[in-house]
Amino acid sequence: MKIVIGTKVRSFDFHRMRDLEGPRSCYMEGIVTGFEEVRGCMRYVIEVSRCISGGEDIASGEFPPTIYPPVNGTPTMLGRITDGVEVI
Repeated sequence: MKIVIGTKVRSFDFHRMRDLEGPRSCYMEGIVTGFEEVRGCMRYVIEVSRCISGGEDIASGEFPPTIYPPVNGTPTMLGRITDGVEVI
């Protein structure tokens, strides 16, 4: 499914770590509210509603209200292709 404005997404903090529970789970969930170029890289603008770090639900106010992960398909400097944001 294509990610567009209004899509509910999960953005993973670490490449290849997609655990949803347990001590290795680290991600944020929210709604895509736009797209923005940051330092030459197109990024999702995600208004965060939930944050999981080390398997723990982090209290509101303890995580950034907005995050800017790279748009899926963006090449990294190490040759990897980003894919850390998924539709939920």
